[in-house]
Amino acid sequence: MKNVALFILLFSFGLVSYAQVGGQSTYTFLTMPSSARAASMGGDFISIKDSDLNLVVDNPALLDSNLHNHLTLSYINWLADINIGYGAYARNYKGIGTFSAGLQYINYGTFKQADAAGNITGEFNAGEYAGDISYSRTIDSNWSVGATVKLIYSNMATVNSFGFGFDFGGHYQNNSKNFQAGLVVNNLGMQLKPYYTGNRESLPFEVQLAASQKLPKAPLRFTMLVGNMQQFDLTYDETEDGEPTLNPSGGTNTTEKDGGLTVDNLMRHVVFGAEVLASKNFHIRLSYNYRRRQEMGVAARGGLTGFSVGVGFKIRKFHISWGLSQYHLAGSSNHFTITTNLSEFSRN
Repeated sequence: MKNVALFILLFSFGLVSYAQVGGQSTYTFLTMPSSARAASMGGDFISIKDSDLNLVVDNPALLDSNLHNHLTLSYINWLADINIGYGAYARNYKGIGTFSAGLQYINYGTFKQADAAGNITGEFNAGEYAGDISYSRTIDSNWSVGATVKLIYSNMATVNSFGFGFDFGGHYQNNSKNFQAGLVVNNLGMQLKPYYTGNRESLPFEVQLAASQKLPKAPLRFTMLVGNMQQFDLTYDETEDGEPTLNPSGGTNTTEKDGGLTVDNLMRHVVFGAEVLASKNFHIRLSYNYRRRQEMGVAARGGLTGFSVGVGFKIRKFHISWGLSQYHLAGSSNHFTITTNLSEFSRN
């Protein structure tokens, strides 16, 4: 069924007009890592199928019958004490395929409300939610495909929005060569109800391709992900002197960067990751996100911006993962995930 993967690839590049990057779309919480493992691998992890329900939200093709009756819960303490959570459950139906259902939320917290004069008039809350249902089917020993449908709700003080989205994924694995690859088309959809009438915004559409290779005689697995394939130039305009200066009429004095075939442009698409498979029940993870470092790092002192680390281990019937992502010198995020197979609790 190689034609299936080829169709997905061609379909993905046929959607270039939907490209939205960096503040040009709504529901951007959908792009945040939903699990500790994904966070420690740079944000998205779409190429490994190893019975991990947490990865299905990144690539629905990673869902298979081995995940029957699995349950996962994740909590993220993000920047500025923003709280993010994700939970999912999977079930296989013989002869039909495997389904999973999940719920993702982000709570921005409570804010003070003030009038134009700065007088405090009250408080308001802000949050966003997405419920998803995924389906996957194995084509043969090498290929599998999957799809996800998402219903999205966003509440920002006195305004709210409702929309839907679709993800499509494909996965290839060659066990004899320890090689796996994944392709994903994320967030095809639209706002059914915009925040303001007549101002309909697009979803954070993205096409991703990733490959993973395990070394034959070492407990190491390397992964490279290429993101935002639908838009080559991911750089921002910069000011004439490299600093964000304002002109008297408002706005900035900007000079467009060269969006050509440069190393900087190429690298902004790439995330590198590695896993140390110390044992079946203990893994160490490390990744580097070049684009995150370029956009969030401080020129004089980059520190560990763009790097992520994590571990995964099993205690009795529970798989526990922790991940740390360094977004900026002033802020990092902690990710915690716990996963279990509910069927193990009923076994003697």
